[in-house]
Amino acid sequence: MRKVLVIGGGISGLTVAYWLYKSGLDVTLLEKEDRAGGSIRTEKDSGYLIECGPNSTLDLYNEVDDLCESLDLSEEKIYGNEGAKNRYVVRDGRLRPLPMGPLQFLSTDLWTIKGKLRLMCEPFIRKSNDSREESIAEFVIRRTGLEFLDYAIDPFVTGVFAGDPYQLSLKSCFPKMYGLEQDYGGLVKGALFGRKEKGEPRRKMRLFSFRDGLDILPVALCKVLGNRFVGGCNVLSVKKADSGFEIIAEAANTPIPLGTELNSVPETRTKIPSLSGRGWVIKADAVILATPSWATAKIIHPMTEYVAAHLSQIKYVPIVIVFTGFDRKHISHKLDGFGFLIPSKEAIAKGYNILGSIWSSATFPRRAPEGKAAFTNMLGGARMSDVPEHSDSELVDMTLQDLRLILGIKEKPDFVSVIRHTRAIPQYTIGHQERIDRVGKALKNIPGLYLTGNYITGISVGHCITEATKLAKSILTPNNPPLIKGD
Repeated sequence: MRKVLVIGGGISGLTVAYWLYKSGLDVTLLEKEDRAGGSIRTEKDSGYLIECGPNSTLDLYNEVDDLCESLDLSEEKIYGNEGAKNRYVVRDGRLRPLPMGPLQFLSTDLWTIKGKLRLMCEPFIRKSNDSREESIAEFVIRRTGLEFLDYAIDPFVTGVFAGDPYQLSLKSCFPKMYGLEQDYGGLVKGALFGRKEKGEPRRKMRLFSFRDGLDILPVALCKVLGNRFVGGCNVLSVKKADSGFEIIAEAANTPIPLGTELNSVPETRTKIPSLSGRGWVIKADAVILATPSWATAKIIHPMTEYVAAHLSQIKYVPIVIVFTGFDRKHISHKLDGFGFLIPSKEAIAKGYNILGSIWSSATFPRRAPEGKAAFTNMLGGARMSDVPEHSDSELVDMTLQDLRLILGIKEKPDFVSVIRHTRAIPQYTIGHQERIDRVGKALKNIPGLYLTGNYITGISVGHCITEATKLAKSILTPNNPPLIKGD
Protein backbone atom coordinates (compact mmCIF):
# COMPACT_ATOMS: atom_id res chain seq x y z
CA MET A 1 0.00 0.00 0.00
CA ARG A 2 1.80 3.14 -1.25
CA LYS A 3 -0.58 6.09 -0.77
CA VAL A 4 -3.46 6.43 1.70
CA LEU A 5 -5.95 9.27 1.49
CA VAL A 6 -8.04 10.16 4.55
CA ILE A 7 -11.10 12.32 3.91
CA GLY A 8 -12.42 14.24 6.90
CA GLY A 9 -10.42 16.04 9.58
CA GLY A 10 -12.55 15.39 12.64
CA ILE A 11 -11.17 13.39 15.56
CA SER A 12 -11.77 10.04 13.76
CA GLY A 13 -9.94 11.05 10.60
CA LEU A 14 -7.10 12.71 12.49
CA THR A 15 -6.60 9.68 14.73
CA VAL A 16 -6.46 7.09 11.95
CA ALA A 17 -4.23 9.35 9.82
CA TYR A 18 -1.88 9.92 12.77
CA TRP A 19 -1.34 6.25 13.56
CA LEU A 20 -0.89 5.29 9.89
CA TYR A 21 1.60 8.12 9.40
CA LYS A 22 3.47 7.15 12.58
CA SER A 23 3.70 3.61 11.17
CA GLY A 24 5.41 4.83 8.02
CA LEU A 25 2.59 4.97 5.46
CA ASP A 26 2.31 7.82 2.95
CA VAL A 27 -0.81 9.56 4.29
CA THR A 28 -2.62 12.71 3.20
CA LEU A 29 -5.71 14.05 4.97
CA LEU A 30 -8.18 16.28 3.12
CA GLU A 31 -10.57 18.45 5.17
CA LYS A 32 -13.26 20.79 3.87
CA GLU A 33 -12.74 23.37 6.63
CA ASP A 34 -9.51 25.29 7.09
CA ARG A 35 -9.13 23.99 10.62
CA ALA A 36 -8.88 20.47 12.04
CA GLY A 37 -11.12 18.96 14.69
CA GLY A 38 -14.62 18.89 13.22
CA SER A 39 -17.13 19.47 16.01
CA ILE A 40 -14.33 19.76 18.60
CA ARG A 41 -13.62 23.47 18.81
CA THR A 42 -12.52 25.58 21.76
CA GLU A 43 -12.73 29.38 21.83
CA LYS A 44 -11.56 31.91 24.40
CA ASP A 45 -13.35 35.22 24.81
CA SER A 46 -13.52 37.75 27.65
CA GLY A 47 -11.88 35.30 30.05
CA TYR A 48 -14.29 32.46 29.25
CA LEU A 49 -13.27 29.13 27.72
CA ILE A 50 -16.06 28.03 25.39
CA GLU A 51 -16.41 24.47 24.11
CA CYS A 52 -18.33 24.83 20.86
CA GLY A 53 -18.88 21.06 20.60
CA PRO A 54 -18.14 18.27 23.09
CA ASN A 55 -17.21 19.53 26.56
CA SER A 56 -15.44 16.42 27.80
CA THR A 57 -15.24 12.66 27.44
CA LEU A 58 -15.09 9.70 29.81
CA ASP A 59 -11.73 8.35 30.91
CA LEU A 60 -12.54 4.77 29.93
CA TYR A 61 -10.45 3.92 26.90
CA ASN A 62 -6.88 2.64 26.74
CA GLU A 63 -6.68 3.89 23.15
CA VAL A 64 -7.26 7.45 24.36
CA ASP A 65 -4.53 7.01 26.96
CA ASP A 66 -2.13 5.76 24.28
CA LEU A 67 -2.94 8.67 21.96
CA CYS A 68 -2.44 11.28 24.70
CA GLU A 69 0.83 9.67 25.76
CA SER A 70 2.09 9.53 22.18
CA LEU A 71 1.28 13.25 21.75
CA ASP A 72 2.81 14.20 25.15
CA LEU A 73 -0.60 15.42 26.33
CA SER A 74 -1.02 13.18 29.37
CA GLU A 75 0.11 15.94 31.73
CA GLU A 76 -2.44 18.31 30.18
CA LYS A 77 -5.40 16.15 31.14
CA ILE A 78 -7.69 17.45 33.86
CA TYR A 79 -10.53 15.62 35.57
CA GLY A 80 -13.97 16.72 36.65
CA ASN A 81 -14.17 18.51 39.98
CA GLU A 82 -14.73 15.97 42.76
CA GLY A 83 -16.89 18.54 44.52
CA ALA A 84 -19.24 18.71 41.55
CA LYS A 85 -20.42 15.11 41.50
CA ASN A 86 -24.16 15.69 41.33
CA ARG A 87 -26.12 15.17 38.15
CA TYR A 88 -29.42 17.02 38.44
CA VAL A 89 -32.74 16.17 36.81
CA VAL A 90 -35.69 18.54 36.78
CA ARG A 91 -38.94 17.24 38.26
CA ASP A 92 -41.95 19.42 39.04
CA GLY A 93 -39.86 22.48 38.27
CA ARG A 94 -37.16 21.69 40.83
CA LEU A 95 -33.63 20.31 40.53
CA ARG A 96 -33.25 16.89 42.12
CA PRO A 97 -29.92 15.03 42.24
CA LEU A 98 -29.74 11.68 40.50
CA PRO A 99 -29.04 9.04 43.19
CA MET A 100 -25.43 7.84 43.16
CA GLY A 101 -25.84 4.94 45.61
CA PRO A 102 -28.34 2.72 47.48
CA LEU A 103 -28.90 5.13 50.38
CA GLN A 104 -29.52 8.05 48.03
CA PHE A 105 -31.90 5.87 46.03
CA LEU A 106 -33.98 5.16 49.12
CA SER A 107 -34.13 8.81 50.19
CA THR A 108 -34.49 10.53 46.81
CA ASP A 109 -37.71 12.25 45.80
CA LEU A 110 -36.81 12.02 42.11
CA TRP A 111 -39.06 8.94 41.95
CA THR A 112 -42.20 8.09 43.90
CA ILE A 113 -42.41 5.08 46.21
CA LYS A 114 -44.38 3.30 43.50
CA GLY A 115 -41.66 4.05 40.98
CA LYS A 116 -38.93 2.77 43.31
CA LEU A 117 -40.82 -0.45 44.02
CA ARG A 118 -41.28 -1.04 40.29
CA LEU A 119 -37.57 -0.50 39.71
CA MET A 120 -36.70 -2.96 42.49
CA CYS A 121 -38.68 -5.64 40.63
CA GLU A 122 -36.20 -5.57 37.73
CA PRO A 123 -34.26 -8.72 38.79
CA PHE A 124 -37.52 -10.70 38.67
CA ILE A 125 -38.54 -9.60 35.16
CA ARG A 126 -38.07 -12.43 32.69
CA LYS A 127 -35.92 -12.08 29.62
CA SER A 128 -37.87 -11.18 26.51
CA ASN A 129 -38.28 -13.93 23.91
CA ASP A 130 -39.44 -11.47 21.28
CA SER A 131 -36.91 -11.25 18.43
CA ARG A 132 -38.23 -7.83 17.40
CA GLU A 133 -35.73 -5.00 17.90
CA GLU A 134 -36.76 -2.82 20.82
CA SER A 135 -36.47 0.91 21.26
CA ILE A 136 -34.78 2.22 24.38
CA ALA A 137 -38.18 3.22 25.76
CA GLU A 138 -39.75 -0.19 25.16
CA PHE A 139 -36.89 -1.99 26.88
CA VAL A 140 -36.76 0.34 29.90
CA ILE A 141 -40.52 0.35 30.46
CA ARG A 142 -40.60 -3.44 30.24
CA ARG A 143 -37.76 -3.96 32.70
CA THR A 144 -37.93 -0.98 35.08
CA GLY A 145 -41.19 0.89 34.52
CA LEU A 146 -42.35 4.17 32.98
CA GLU A 147 -41.24 6.43 35.82
CA PHE A 148 -37.62 5.31 35.58
CA LEU A 149 -37.76 5.98 31.85
CA ASP A 150 -39.22 9.46 32.35
CA TYR A 151 -36.87 10.65 35.09
CA ALA A 152 -33.64 8.73 34.49
CA ILE A 153 -33.22 7.23 31.04
CA ASP A 154 -35.03 9.91 29.03
CA PRO A 155 -32.81 12.73 30.34
CA PHE A 156 -29.74 10.51 29.98
CA VAL A 157 -30.61 9.85 26.33
CA THR A 158 -31.13 13.59 25.92
CA GLY A 159 -27.67 14.27 27.32
CA VAL A 160 -25.94 11.73 25.08
CA PHE A 161 -27.89 11.65 21.81
CA ALA A 162 -30.29 14.60 22.16
CA GLY A 163 -32.71 11.98 20.86
CA ASP A 164 -36.09 10.39 21.44
CA PRO A 165 -35.89 7.11 23.43
CA TYR A 166 -39.04 5.91 21.66
CA GLN A 167 -37.23 6.13 18.30
CA LEU A 168 -33.69 5.07 19.20
CA SER A 169 -32.55 1.44 19.18
CA LEU A 170 -31.44 -0.01 22.51
CA LYS A 171 -29.18 -2.55 20.77
CA SER A 172 -27.36 0.15 18.81
CA CYS A 173 -27.25 2.94 21.42
CA PHE A 174 -26.52 0.88 24.53
CA PRO A 175 -25.18 -2.51 23.40
CA LYS A 176 -23.83 -3.32 26.88
CA MET A 177 -27.26 -2.86 28.44
CA TYR A 178 -28.75 -5.03 25.70
CA GLY A 179 -26.07 -7.65 26.34
CA LEU A 180 -26.78 -7.80 30.07
CA GLU A 181 -30.28 -9.11 29.43
CA GLN A 182 -29.16 -11.39 26.62
CA ASP A 183 -26.32 -12.96 28.61
CA TYR A 184 -27.62 -12.86 32.17
CA GLY A 185 -31.36 -12.32 31.92
CA GLY A 186 -31.42 -8.81 33.42
CA LEU A 187 -29.60 -5.63 34.31
CA VAL A 188 -28.97 -6.23 38.01
CA LYS A 189 -27.98 -9.86 37.44
CA GLY A 190 -25.66 -8.86 34.64
CA ALA A 191 -24.03 -6.10 36.69
CA LEU A 192 -23.40 -8.49 39.58
CA PHE A 193 -22.36 -11.67 37.80
CA GLY A 194 -20.81 -10.22 34.68
CA ARG A 195 -18.09 -8.34 36.51
CA LYS A 196 -17.37 -11.34 38.71
CA GLU A 197 -16.99 -13.65 35.71
CA LYS A 198 -14.65 -11.29 33.89
CA GLY A 199 -12.55 -10.76 36.98
CA GLU A 200 -11.41 -7.40 35.65
CA PRO A 201 -10.56 -4.40 37.83
CA ARG A 202 -13.18 -1.74 37.37
CA ARG A 203 -11.82 1.46 35.86
CA LYS A 204 -13.03 4.57 37.63
CA MET A 205 -15.50 6.44 35.46
CA ARG A 206 -14.27 10.04 35.35
CA LEU A 207 -14.87 12.96 33.02
CA PHE A 208 -11.76 14.52 31.60
CA SER A 209 -10.72 17.35 29.35
CA PHE A 210 -7.53 19.37 28.95
CA ARG A 211 -6.36 22.54 30.68
CA ASP A 212 -6.94 24.61 27.58
CA GLY A 213 -9.95 22.66 26.31
CA LEU A 214 -10.53 19.63 24.10
CA ASP A 215 -9.30 21.54 21.07
CA ILE A 216 -5.65 20.91 21.97
CA LEU A 217 -6.06 17.26 20.96
CA PRO A 218 -6.90 17.86 17.26
CA VAL A 219 -4.41 20.74 17.19
CA ALA A 220 -1.65 18.39 18.40
CA LEU A 221 -2.61 15.72 15.85
CA CYS A 222 -2.63 18.27 13.05
CA LYS A 223 0.77 19.58 14.11
CA VAL A 224 2.32 16.11 13.79
CA LEU A 225 0.75 15.57 10.37
CA GLY A 226 2.14 18.91 9.21
CA ASN A 227 1.57 19.62 5.53
CA ARG A 228 -0.05 16.22 5.16
CA PHE A 229 -3.16 17.90 6.56
CA VAL A 230 -4.77 19.83 3.70
CA GLY A 231 -7.51 22.17 4.86
CA GLY A 232 -9.99 24.00 2.66
CA CYS A 233 -10.25 21.02 0.30
CA ASN A 234 -13.71 19.74 -0.58
CA VAL A 235 -13.87 16.17 -1.86
CA LEU A 236 -16.60 15.71 -4.45
CA SER A 237 -16.38 12.00 -5.23
CA VAL A 238 -14.40 8.79 -4.94
CA LYS A 239 -14.33 6.20 -7.73
CA LYS A 240 -12.48 2.98 -8.45
CA ALA A 241 -9.62 3.41 -10.89
CA ASP A 242 -7.18 0.72 -12.00
CA SER A 243 -5.90 -0.97 -8.81
CA GLY A 244 -6.77 1.98 -6.57
CA PHE A 245 -9.04 5.00 -6.37
CA GLU A 246 -9.60 8.29 -8.13
CA ILE A 247 -10.64 11.20 -5.93
CA ILE A 248 -12.06 14.41 -7.36
CA ALA A 249 -11.58 17.43 -5.10
CA GLU A 250 -11.84 21.20 -5.26
CA ALA A 251 -10.93 24.18 -3.14
CA ALA A 252 -13.69 24.62 -0.58
CA ASN A 253 -13.65 28.39 -0.34
CA THR A 254 -11.40 30.50 -2.55
CA PRO A 255 -11.06 29.59 -6.26
CA ILE A 256 -7.51 28.50 -7.09
CA PRO A 257 -6.09 29.22 -10.59
CA LEU A 258 -5.31 26.30 -12.84
CA GLY A 259 -1.79 25.08 -12.33
CA THR A 260 -1.61 25.99 -8.63
CA GLU A 261 0.04 23.30 -6.54
CA LEU A 262 -2.16 21.88 -3.76
CA ASN A 263 0.23 21.40 -0.84
CA SER A 264 1.11 17.75 -0.13
CA VAL A 265 -1.47 16.14 -2.39
CA PRO A 266 0.16 13.23 -4.29
CA GLU A 267 1.88 14.27 -7.51
CA THR A 268 -0.28 11.90 -9.58
CA ARG A 269 -3.00 14.51 -10.06
CA THR A 270 -4.33 16.26 -13.12
CA LYS A 271 -6.25 19.52 -13.45
CA ILE A 272 -9.95 19.46 -14.26
CA PRO A 273 -11.01 22.34 -16.58
CA SER A 274 -14.71 21.56 -15.97
CA LEU A 275 -14.25 22.62 -12.34
CA SER A 276 -13.35 26.18 -13.38
CA GLY A 277 -9.76 25.92 -12.28
CA ARG A 278 -10.59 24.73 -8.79
CA GLY A 279 -10.22 21.00 -9.02
CA TRP A 280 -7.89 18.04 -9.04
CA VAL A 281 -7.95 14.34 -9.68
CA ILE A 282 -6.01 12.56 -6.94
CA LYS A 283 -4.84 8.96 -7.09
CA ALA A 284 -4.61 6.75 -4.00
CA ASP A 285 -4.20 3.08 -3.21
CA ALA A 286 -6.58 3.22 -0.24
CA VAL A 287 -9.22 5.69 0.93
CA ILE A 288 -10.56 6.20 4.45
CA LEU A 289 -13.79 8.19 4.67
CA ALA A 290 -14.12 9.88 8.07
CA THR A 291 -16.90 12.27 7.10
CA PRO A 292 -20.50 12.34 8.44
CA SER A 293 -22.76 9.67 6.94
CA TRP A 294 -24.64 12.13 4.72
CA ALA A 295 -21.37 13.53 3.33
CA THR A 296 -19.93 10.03 2.90
CA ALA A 297 -23.05 9.00 0.97
CA LYS A 298 -22.62 11.88 -1.43
CA ILE A 299 -18.93 11.21 -1.98
CA ILE A 300 -19.23 7.48 -2.70
CA HIS A 301 -22.53 7.59 -4.61
CA PRO A 302 -20.78 7.33 -8.02
CA MET A 303 -19.05 4.14 -6.84
CA THR A 304 -21.80 2.41 -4.83
CA GLU A 305 -25.37 3.67 -4.83
CA TYR A 306 -26.33 0.83 -2.50
CA VAL A 307 -24.03 1.95 0.33
CA ALA A 308 -24.88 5.60 -0.29
CA ALA A 309 -28.60 4.84 0.03
CA HIS A 310 -28.12 3.14 3.42
CA LEU A 311 -25.90 5.90 4.77
CA SER A 312 -28.38 8.56 3.62
CA GLN A 313 -31.01 7.01 5.89
CA ILE A 314 -29.09 7.90 9.05
CA LYS A 315 -30.75 10.92 10.61
CA TYR A 316 -29.03 13.76 12.44
CA VAL A 317 -30.51 16.23 14.92
CA PRO A 318 -29.52 19.89 15.24
CA ILE A 319 -28.01 21.40 18.37
CA VAL A 320 -27.60 25.03 19.35
CA ILE A 321 -25.35 25.93 22.26
CA VAL A 322 -26.15 29.14 24.11
CA PHE A 323 -23.10 29.77 26.28
CA THR A 324 -23.78 32.19 29.11
CA GLY A 325 -21.55 33.84 31.70
CA PHE A 326 -23.06 35.20 34.93
CA ASP A 327 -21.80 36.97 37.99
CA ARG A 328 -21.58 34.18 40.57
CA LYS A 329 -23.33 36.26 43.25
CA HIS A 330 -26.47 36.33 41.10
CA ILE A 331 -26.82 32.52 41.29
CA SER A 332 -28.40 31.29 44.51
CA HIS A 333 -28.23 27.57 43.73
CA LYS A 334 -25.09 25.77 44.84
CA LEU A 335 -23.11 24.78 41.77
CA ASP A 336 -22.14 21.37 43.11
CA GLY A 337 -22.74 19.32 40.01
CA PHE A 338 -22.06 18.74 36.36
CA GLY A 339 -25.33 20.47 35.51
CA PHE A 340 -28.91 19.45 34.88
CA LEU A 341 -31.08 17.79 32.24
CA ILE A 342 -34.76 18.30 31.55
CA PRO A 343 -36.90 15.20 30.87
CA SER A 344 -39.27 15.33 27.89
CA LYS A 345 -42.23 15.00 30.23
CA GLU A 346 -41.18 18.11 32.14
CA ALA A 347 -40.51 20.06 28.95
CA ILE A 348 -44.04 19.35 27.75
CA ALA A 349 -45.66 20.10 31.11
CA LYS A 350 -43.73 23.28 31.92
CA GLY A 351 -42.91 24.57 28.45
CA TYR A 352 -39.13 24.43 28.83
CA ASN A 353 -37.08 24.97 25.70
CA ILE A 354 -33.54 23.95 26.67
CA LEU A 355 -32.48 20.31 26.88
CA GLY A 356 -30.21 20.96 29.80
CA SER A 357 -27.28 22.98 31.07
CA ILE A 358 -23.65 22.04 31.74
CA TRP A 359 -22.12 24.03 34.59
CA SER A 360 -18.79 24.37 32.80
CA SER A 361 -17.00 26.47 35.39
CA ALA A 362 -18.05 24.14 38.21
CA THR A 363 -16.81 21.06 36.37
CA PHE A 364 -13.37 22.19 35.19
CA PRO A 365 -11.04 25.03 36.24
CA ARG A 366 -10.18 28.05 34.08
CA ARG A 367 -13.54 28.06 32.30
CA ALA A 368 -14.64 31.49 33.57
CA PRO A 369 -13.09 34.65 35.06
CA GLU A 370 -12.80 34.96 38.82
CA GLY A 371 -16.21 35.46 40.43
CA LYS A 372 -18.08 34.36 37.30
CA ALA A 373 -20.02 31.20 36.39
CA ALA A 374 -20.16 29.66 32.91
CA PHE A 375 -23.13 27.62 31.68
CA THR A 376 -23.23 25.67 28.43
CA ASN A 377 -26.94 25.48 27.61
CA MET A 378 -28.25 23.21 24.84
CA LEU A 379 -31.34 23.51 22.66
CA GLY A 380 -32.64 21.46 19.75
CA GLY A 381 -32.28 17.72 19.35
CA ALA A 382 -35.21 15.52 18.40
CA ARG A 383 -37.34 17.49 20.85
CA MET A 384 -36.91 20.79 19.01
CA SER A 385 -35.83 19.95 15.48
CA ASP A 386 -36.81 23.39 14.18
CA VAL A 387 -34.20 25.12 16.35
CA PRO A 388 -32.16 26.36 13.33
CA GLU A 389 -35.15 28.46 12.28
CA HIS A 390 -34.97 30.64 15.40
CA SER A 391 -32.84 33.77 15.58
CA ASP A 392 -29.99 34.13 18.04
CA SER A 393 -31.97 36.61 20.13
CA GLU A 394 -34.94 34.23 20.32
CA LEU A 395 -32.73 31.36 21.43
CA VAL A 396 -31.05 33.51 24.09
CA ASP A 397 -34.46 34.63 25.40
CA MET A 398 -35.66 31.01 25.58
CA THR A 399 -32.53 30.02 27.47
CA LEU A 400 -32.69 32.85 29.99
CA GLN A 401 -36.37 32.18 30.63
CA ASP A 402 -35.64 28.55 31.52
CA LEU A 403 -32.65 29.46 33.71
CA ARG A 404 -34.85 31.95 35.53
CA LEU A 405 -37.56 29.35 36.15
CA ILE A 406 -35.20 26.54 37.20
CA LEU A 407 -32.30 28.35 38.89
CA GLY A 408 -33.99 31.61 39.79
CA ILE A 409 -31.46 33.72 37.88
CA LYS A 410 -33.17 37.06 37.28
CA GLU A 411 -30.19 39.12 36.14
CA LYS A 412 -28.98 39.12 32.56
CA PRO A 413 -25.68 37.40 31.75
CA ASP A 414 -22.58 39.51 31.21
CA PHE A 415 -21.47 37.25 28.36
CA VAL A 416 -23.39 35.30 25.68
CA SER A 417 -22.25 33.26 22.70
CA VAL A 418 -24.47 31.27 20.32
CA ILE A 419 -23.00 28.27 18.45
CA ARG A 420 -25.06 26.44 15.84
CA HIS A 421 -24.75 22.86 14.60
CA THR A 422 -27.31 22.13 11.88
CA ARG A 423 -26.56 18.40 11.76
CA ALA A 424 -24.95 17.62 15.09
CA ILE A 425 -25.60 14.11 16.40
CA PRO A 426 -26.41 10.94 14.40
CA GLN A 427 -29.45 9.03 15.61
CA TYR A 428 -29.19 5.26 16.00
CA THR A 429 -32.82 4.52 15.20
CA ILE A 430 -34.46 1.10 14.95
CA GLY A 431 -32.64 -0.91 12.29
CA HIS A 432 -29.38 1.03 12.63
CA GLN A 433 -27.16 -1.99 13.29
CA GLU A 434 -28.69 -3.92 10.40
CA ARG A 435 -28.04 -0.93 8.16
CA ILE A 436 -24.39 -0.74 9.25
CA ASP A 437 -23.98 -4.50 8.79
CA ARG A 438 -25.29 -4.26 5.22
CA VAL A 439 -22.86 -1.43 4.49
CA GLY A 440 -19.97 -3.50 5.85
CA LYS A 441 -20.98 -6.49 3.74
CA ALA A 442 -21.24 -4.39 0.59
CA LEU A 443 -17.80 -2.84 1.16
CA LYS A 444 -16.20 -6.29 0.98
CA ASN A 445 -16.54 -5.87 -2.78
CA ILE A 446 -14.50 -2.65 -2.72
CA PRO A 447 -11.03 -3.55 -1.38
CA GLY A 448 -9.14 -0.58 0.03
CA LEU A 449 -12.17 1.52 1.00
CA TYR A 450 -12.73 2.11 4.72
CA LEU A 451 -15.30 4.05 6.75
CA THR A 452 -15.02 5.45 10.25
CA GLY A 453 -16.91 8.03 12.28
CA ASN A 454 -19.43 8.61 15.04
CA TYR A 455 -22.38 7.37 12.98
CA ILE A 456 -21.23 3.74 13.12
CA THR A 457 -21.09 2.36 16.67
CA GLY A 458 -20.57 5.21 19.14
CA ILE A 459 -20.73 9.01 19.23
CA SER A 460 -18.41 10.03 22.09
CA VAL A 461 -14.95 11.48 21.52
CA GLY A 462 -13.39 8.54 23.36
CA HIS A 463 -15.29 5.99 21.32
CA CYS A 464 -14.36 7.67 18.02
CA ILE A 465 -10.67 7.65 18.98
CA THR A 466 -10.91 4.00 19.98
CA GLU A 467 -12.61 2.86 16.77
CA ALA A 468 -10.26 4.92 14.58
CA THR A 469 -7.26 3.42 16.39
CA LYS A 470 -8.61 -0.09 15.81
CA LEU A 471 -9.14 0.72 12.15
CA ALA A 472 -5.55 1.92 11.78
CA LYS A 473 -4.25 -1.28 13.42
CA SER A 474 -6.40 -3.45 11.19
CA ILE A 475 -5.13 -1.70 8.06
CA LEU A 476 -1.58 -2.27 9.23
CA THR A 477 -2.44 -5.86 10.16
CA PRO A 478 -4.75 -7.25 7.43
CA ASN A 479 -5.46 -10.44 9.38
CA ASN A 480 -7.25 -8.35 12.03
CA PRO A 481 -10.34 -7.03 10.16
CA PRO A 482 -11.83 -3.65 11.22
CA LEU A 483 -15.50 -2.89 11.81
CA ILE A 484 -16.23 -1.49 8.38
CA LYS A 485 -13.84 -1.94 5.51
CA GLY A 486 -13.65 -3.19 1.97
CA ASP A 487 -10.94 -5.83 2.08
